[in-house]
Order: sequence, then structure tokens, then C-alpha cells
Amino acid sequence: MAPAAAALSMLACYGTLAASALLGALGVTIALNEAVWAGAIVIFAWLTLPALWLRWRRHRLLRPLALAAVGVALISITMTVAYARAVEIVGFVFLCAGTYLDWRAAGRARRKTA
Repeated sequence: MAPAAAALSMLACYGTLAASALLGALGVTIALNEAVWAGAIVIFAWLTLPALWLRWRRHRLLRPLALAAVGVALISITMTVAYARAVEIVGFVFLCAGTYLDWRAAGRARRKTA
């Protein structure tokens, strides 16, 4: 569930940007409500944390949850306070790194119990 939420957050951000650029290149103009767009990105990013917390209970490693929390905080700040592309990218890097480390830790925990 955590990788899906992180992927949806990135898709909401960069997928929408790519789709609007492609449509613009084809001569189609669309009006995006930037508040709704940013809200979707932030909501999907925040959905990653409960999913990681549920898996944390299995492997008890704080690093994945902490990395993802930093990423969510950076994404939330850049989408709601002051937009900065570099902060946004770093936030997504932290979010994805935390999700990846959680996935690896869950795999190791599963192999130990099997």
C-alpha cells in the first residue's frame, strides 16, 4: 500500500504535468486548479505514512518511516507554503527512499520468519 500511495503522489505531480505539456504541444489547452492539484499530491504523500507505519509494526525499523516523514514534510511545505522545485524533488527522493527501505525490511523480516 505504501508504494502505491507514493507512486500516486508522484503520478499526480509529474503525470499531470506531463499530460498538460503533451496536450499543450497538441494545441489543446486545459485549465488546472493548482490548489486541487497540489492537494492531491499532498494527500497521496500523506497516505504513505500510515501504510509505512502498519508495516513498521512488523520489522521495527525507524529509518524508512523517518525518511518518508521528512519527504512528506518537504512535499507538504513546498506545495502549501512556498513552491520550490528542488525541495519538491528532494521530498520525493526521501519519500521513495523510505518506501524502498521499508519494502526491503519487510522482505527480510518475511524471510526470517519463513
